[in-house]
Amino acid sequence: MGILPRLAKRHDDWLRMAKSFGLDRDDAHDLVQDMYLRLHQYVDNPEKLEYGDDDVNTFFVYITLRNMYLREMTNRARIKFVSIEEFDDKEEIYNIESDQALTVLLEAVKDEVSKWDWYDNKLFTIYHDGDVSLRKLSEATKISLRSIYNTLKNGRDKIKASCDDEYQTWAEAKGVRG
Repeated sequence: MGILPRLAKRHDDWLRMAKSFGLDRDDAHDLVQDMYLRLHQYVDNPEKLEYGDDDVNTFFVYITLRNMYLREMTNRARIKFVSIEEFDDKEEIYNIESDQALTVLLEAVKDEVSKWDWYDNKLFTIYHDGDVSLRKLSEATKISLRSIYNTLKNGRDKIKASCDDEYQTWAEAKGVRG
């Protein structure tokens, strides 16, 4: 039997655990469903979830639910909600100058990266355009983590040096200290 059928047998227990964190019914259901997906995706060996013969390790599931709940609460705390009525001038909401300056800055970065050696260009493009961590990139390419880190750091330094004027223009238009 796979992971999901075993977990589904104790669905009501997982809901009670999620509600014990202070979640309402709908949020508890969402958290439990996310937990199913997470365990299905990341637990390669279903025996890790077993406790005894055919029972699910309740503590492991509890820790997974708790960690997911805490991560969600942390992410919610970072989001600052602002009402549109707080702005008198719509110009504050949408700054065309900063968008144009950002476009120029991104083009300058793209031009700078295109001038690099093939190896540096590929590593930079894979890391920044893809959704991959340095460790996973290192494992997939068999290139040392230190080498990848140094290549990306040197590339970032080159970009800072060559695109400083464009960045300053964007920062001024956006109202950010550069």
